[in-house]
Amino acid sequence: MQFLQSNITSRVKELNQSSVLKMIYFYGPIKRSDIAEQLGLTMPTITTNVNSLIGAGLVQEEENAPCPAGNRGRKARPVDIVPDAQHYVGIEMRGSRRVICVQNFRGQTLYEAKDETPYRDYEKNMELSCAMLHEALRCCGLALEDIAGIGFCMPGLVNGQEGILDTWPSYGWLNKNIRADLAALSGYTGPISVENNACVRAYGARLEQRKMLNEVPNFAYFFLSQGIACPFFLNTANVVGSVVGAGEVGHMIMEPNGLPCSCGNRGCLEAYSSNTAVIAQCTQALEEGSAPLLRARCPNGAALTMEDILAAQASGDEVVRQIIEGAVYHIGIAIANIINFSCPRIMFIDGVLFSSEENQERLWEIVNRNLCNVIHTDTEFIFVKSHDYSGANGAAALAIYNSLENYTE
Repeated sequence: MQFLQSNITSRVKELNQSSVLKMIYFYGPIKRSDIAEQLGLTMPTITTNVNSLIGAGLVQEEENAPCPAGNRGRKARPVDIVPDAQHYVGIEMRGSRRVICVQNFRGQTLYEAKDETPYRDYEKNMELSCAMLHEALRCCGLALEDIAGIGFCMPGLVNGQEGILDTWPSYGWLNKNIRADLAALSGYTGPISVENNACVRAYGARLEQRKMLNEVPNFAYFFLSQGIACPFFLNTANVVGSVVGAGEVGHMIMEPNGLPCSCGNRGCLEAYSSNTAVIAQCTQALEEGSAPLLRARCPNGAALTMEDILAAQASGDEVVRQIIEGAVYHIGIAIANIINFSCPRIMFIDGVLFSSEENQERLWEIVNRNLCNVIHTDTEFIFVKSHDYSGANGAAALAIYNSLENYTE
């Protein structure tokens, strides 16, 4: 019984430490009394934990914070994290490219790089990712032991708890132990967080836009790329919350017995609306001798990009416009279904297809037409500006998030 009581006491202490650190991270600068009120803990408990965090170099008092007029004696100042107290690495591996970043504890990027040489071989991709890791540390003047955590992401179905990629159908990768392989190849012995590359973008949004999202009960992050996913982030009583479910909406059936999908089913959203699907349809149009404005941009069979396709749409290529309208239509139906089912307060939409205002307006028109007005709660749409480093940034954010969640002195 005494041993059990000791374990319970130790666990409560760990939870208090993690909760206090998360509160300071997401709400700082914040007064100790406000931390106590928010967490329902006593002031002595808060004081002990804050002093411990200050001693560990993770938290500091705000030197320039004003003291109330007429106050005598030393007034406890608001506390906030120390931005450069720790460093994290984020890596996104997508076969066609590998992207890396180094960030400080606040999520500010200190270094970023990418390699866009395509490889389908898993081992080659892992070797190159580890080589980029060591080069990043060299450029930052850091050693492996200086890194508090590494976040690693890729497309596909990922078991984040075990650090395993279960399957990535597009590349035929199955049962890859990402965490173990990265540790063995890099020599890193610290915590490695592994997750799907759409889910990490949700974590990235939560950390990067923490002030806006602190009071939001939930949000969804719709990510459109080679595949499609929409993880749901639920803010819960543990201060910050987490991603719920895999969010594999790309395999929502839109057309029964429809177009074949890489997953083996037919009629999936990805088969109609992913970047891969749009490029394939436009390539077929060129092969059939149509889409003249797109052909002018890509003569001699040059490989198409989404940027080429969007430029042709903007120039008035009617065939391209019809292909894109079809893709946006299916996405609109899918998003309406997501909102009808889960009622997210905010819906982030991340995809180069929606860098076009015309496509944004078309999407909203379709979504609005298919919402159930009885339950619709005025979901706010935020279109995210796509960039090459968002996956790596999100992976670093996941590593930071997990370090906050699992912190013990």
